Amino acid sequence: VFSGLKDMYFSESLCDVTIQAEGDRFLCHRVVLASVSPYFRALFMSPMKEAELGEVCLSDVPSSVLQLILHYIYTGEVDLTMDNVEELFIVSGRLQITAMQDSCSRYLAMRIDNENCLWIYSLAHSHNQRILLEETMNHIVWNLNSLSKREDFFHLEMEELVNILSSDDLMFSSELAVYDLARCWWEFHTQRDELLPPELLKAIRVPLLTPDELEKVSRDIPSNDSPLQPPTGIRLRQGMFEERIVCLDSRSFDTAGPEETFHFNAYDPTTESWERLPFCGRFEQTGIVAVGCNLYVSGGYREEGSPSNALHVYDSLLNEWKELPSMTHPRASHGFLAYRNVLYAFGGCNNNELTDSVECFNVLDDSWRDLSSMPKALHSFASAVLKGRLFAIGGMARKDIDPMHYPGFHIYDILTDTWGQFPLPMVFSAAGAVTLRDKVYIIATCKPRHDDLNAYPAYDANSPYEDYEAYLMYNEEPNTICRSFCMDHLGRICHSRIPPVLESTSYSAVIRWMHRIYILGGSDAHYMSIFGIFYWSPGEPRWTLCKKDVPFLITDFGHDTLRVPLKHLSPLISGRRLNYQFRRDLGMKNYEVGGRESCGRGLF
Repeated sequence: VFSGLKDMYFSESLCDVTIQAEGDRFLCHRVVLASVSPYFRALFMSPMKEAELGEVCLSDVPSSVLQLILHYIYTGEVDLTMDNVEELFIVSGRLQITAMQDSCSRYLAMRIDNENCLWIYSLAHSHNQRILLEETMNHIVWNLNSLSKREDFFHLEMEELVNILSSDDLMFSSELAVYDLARCWWEFHTQRDELLPPELLKAIRVPLLTPDELEKVSRDIPSNDSPLQPPTGIRLRQGMFEERIVCLDSRSFDTAGPEETFHFNAYDPTTESWERLPFCGRFEQTGIVAVGCNLYVSGGYREEGSPSNALHVYDSLLNEWKELPSMTHPRASHGFLAYRNVLYAFGGCNNNELTDSVECFNVLDDSWRDLSSMPKALHSFASAVLKGRLFAIGGMARKDIDPMHYPGFHIYDILTDTWGQFPLPMVFSAAGAVTLRDKVYIIATCKPRHDDLNAYPAYDANSPYEDYEAYLMYNEEPNTICRSFCMDHLGRICHSRIPPVLESTSYSAVIRWMHRIYILGGSDAHYMSIFGIFYWSPGEPRWTLCKKDVPFLITDFGHDTLRVPLKHLSPLISGRRLNYQFRRDLGMKNYEVGGRESCGRGLF
């Protein structure tokens, strides 16, 4: 089609309309222009003289820009540069040629940097180009401090600045920094003693200012004035959170008295320090996953040894535990993952047998529903989620005194509700898996499937991966392999080099924090407890041992990273519980402590 249109355009055959710009005339076809542009379609179908005479004059459009646009319409090709893309974006928007404007947006989005992001943002904002606006905002919120020192920051329109300062995603740890930017921009446009206008003040979240900070802004926000926003419903900015590694203290299960509280412990990798959070329950080998500021805890073994179907959630903003609707199936040593506000519980132990059941919980409406069962009932497997797929890797296929390691992995496609089953050249259980940089990394102490350590099969009649290159796991010791490996979202083992772990580990907490993989605690080849902490980032030559050990026993059941508010902001969060205590006879029931409704002592 494009070939025929191109020939007709350049040969000026069967043309029935002329488009003029800066004195230049371009012969075109009404039906072609109308098919890609609602602007031209409306023009040609109207009783205006342009429709009758067959001539359209675009007096304020540069001829060179119109020529490029017409070339794009007839060929689908355009030579974009940073010199012409702005005019092409504006004119294609005016002429309602959406495909052309989208091409310009993609071109600009791929070239956003500190030099150009503010003018690109203004361009996208003025034309309400949502996708480009999101891309520029993603850059601005991370770099606003340095961008605010540039001259083009002060040339932003007030509406554009208010939109930026109103963003939840600003990486500022203090609301005073937001106020300072507003004040700096305002003083550039007015005299220094003029008060901030209401439009700018509304972008400042006054309830998030500490008493000391309120004194510094008193000329614009007198302390005796009512706040511009109600204290309830004020959201913290992205930079007002930090990410902690949260682990369950499994030592409590062996040493705790009947009235002793069980704890989660939060690790700050930047300071190598720990803090404690009592957990309102007594469960072992639970499933734990975090979604934003919420930590969900599912299942696990009760004190008497039976699996639970309970689901609890800890809100780090409000510093409280709540009980949610229970799972349909009790389970322990199971997989528990989150993807797009949905929690997935699968496999594990159910009373005296294993279960292949799978169910999901929608955190938006607090409801469970069953999904397709796993191909094989497993427990103690490594699990991770990547690109809409759930991974269950390795694990145990029997629960009795003669357990059987499972030599393979399963992948669940969330979109199609289907499972795939694939082999592995080694067996392991109690391993850890994390997602990082579009790969699943598995940290495991492995045993060969056979004495000759068979390679990953080059072709399997039941596998979709034909001509897959054989992969031989590296064997350091005669009987075991202490080695990590990774795979992509299709389950193909990647050949990225991952250095061997410094110690033989299993039952460790394996967690992604920022761009690192952490290994915390666990046990060695002789089932002796390990208290060391190691971390590694892709590209580094070796694992690093942290200076401080884990101060308690950690197993692979119960860990994730959780977003928590910065400590100096805790007193400013409306409805946050400052102190609570746990009484076993009350379970999850709340009660009053010091005039506030509570249920335990806060961690953050």
